Amino acid sequence: MDIARRSFIGNAVALFGGAAVAGLPAVAAERRRRSRPRVRFGILTDLHIGTEWMMGINSAATEKALRDFMERDVDAVAILGDITNNGYIEQLEEFARIWNDVFPGNRGRNGRKVEKLFVSGNHELATWRKFEEQDPARNIAPRIAEIWERCFHEPYVSAWRREINGIQFTGQNWRFGPGMTSGDAYRREDLEPVLNEALRLASPGDPVFHLRHAPPGNTCFGSGKGGFGTADQLFGEDERVFLLTGHLHTPVSHPQSIWQGSYSLMNAGVVTWTCFPDSGYPKELLSGAVYAKNQCMASVYGDEIVIERKSIWTGESLGGDWRIPLPLNRADFPYTEEKLKAAARTPFFPASAKLAANIAMGENVLARMPLSMNAAQGNGGVLLTFPSADVDSPDDMVMYYEASAVRADDARCVSTRKFFTEFYRGREYLRGMCEHLFAAEDLPEGVPCRFEVRAVDFFGKKSSPLISQVIAFKRYLSSHKRKGSTS
Repeated sequence: MDIARRSFIGNAVALFGGAAVAGLPAVAAERRRRSRPRVRFGILTDLHIGTEWMMGINSAATEKALRDFMERDVDAVAILGDITNNGYIEQLEEFARIWNDVFPGNRGRNGRKVEKLFVSGNHELATWRKFEEQDPARNIAPRIAEIWERCFHEPYVSAWRREINGIQFTGQNWRFGPGMTSGDAYRREDLEPVLNEALRLASPGDPVFHLRHAPPGNTCFGSGKGGFGTADQLFGEDERVFLLTGHLHTPVSHPQSIWQGSYSLMNAGVVTWTCFPDSGYPKELLSGAVYAKNQCMASVYGDEIVIERKSIWTGESLGGDWRIPLPLNRADFPYTEEKLKAAARTPFFPASAKLAANIAMGENVLARMPLSMNAAQGNGGVLLTFPSADVDSPDDMVMYYEASAVRADDARCVSTRKFFTEFYRGREYLRGMCEHLFAAEDLPEGVPCRFEVRAVDFFGKKSSPLISQVIAFKRYLSSHKRKGSTS
């Protein structure tokens, strides 16, 4: 095969590490941002239309994002899979209704055509349920070609290619059938001829965007080891390939949602609930996670790709714009893991910051939305109060606070907890005083301890600790019987 090769610093030229628009004066960068790009397209993923426990809120969020894209006069909209939550026909029909309301006849402002760049995900095919056991009267999978064409008036094929204003796009749908697993989702033989054609037709220096639901392993934040099929073998031979993916539900505010190695990849966040590996999903979700709805916008200019990230509900920026110079040249990629880590800065607390530790009881004050009963509720603990830390960087934030209980007699650490910030909602949600409950179950009763709190950024860099006074926790009497109690 031949695969040839709201901004947080207050203005529209937020440059990542000073290298995002190499050699370009700020005034010229701003002038170009106001000009019409070659292609501008909106990006959404993991809509999960039909999520009952969120009362249909994803339909409203999806419509709001699409209307914003329409107002921005996009040339296309990319939907990166998991349009539905349960793989039901009526859920795909609901999305089609929303699309047609916003873009009737696939037309946007002034009657301009808006191209549909849609791919399916594992939820369209309900891959947690055997293919043979799905109900053709309700499930999409047994009749996906028929249902897809009825909803979107386009054929459902394993892989496709589109050209928009001279820029090449390819997409690959999730594959599922009798006896198949997630390891069969993306086959090389389906994608290879389509991707080869796109690379052959692409003008020198132009990117080739490839859309699919799940990212290959060992790429962006949360991608793990991957293992979704043999199509991954096609990436990395040509540096012009730029993957757009979803599936992970990780927040697009995380700087490693963009990845560059032998090729480029962006994970576009999520429209539905946000989670990330250390948060304990799916047992519980952090407060605000269901409102941390992400949308992205990509603009392709002659010499760079600009990707904007923002909250669907509030419109707030979720990080400085990602700016990728064109032509794509892996020797100059600005968003490699090494460059991202090198640019990260250590968090710090205000010079006057103090940590207070006070005995608390009653409801758990942790900012969480439990999906299962939290054992700490009603048992109290030690309430830690302290001012928020900061990271002096437009693209780095405090991801969580690490709190430790340390014995006063021998300085031995007896327990450590992580308290995640609401970074996935934007920088505004990280400011102010912080309160976190060190639950009773994690503390030795009656042992004098001091507490230490450190702020930790996206890359594991830790601040100097705040240290509390010594306190000996003892449970108050409560209606909750303690383990081993006979009363």
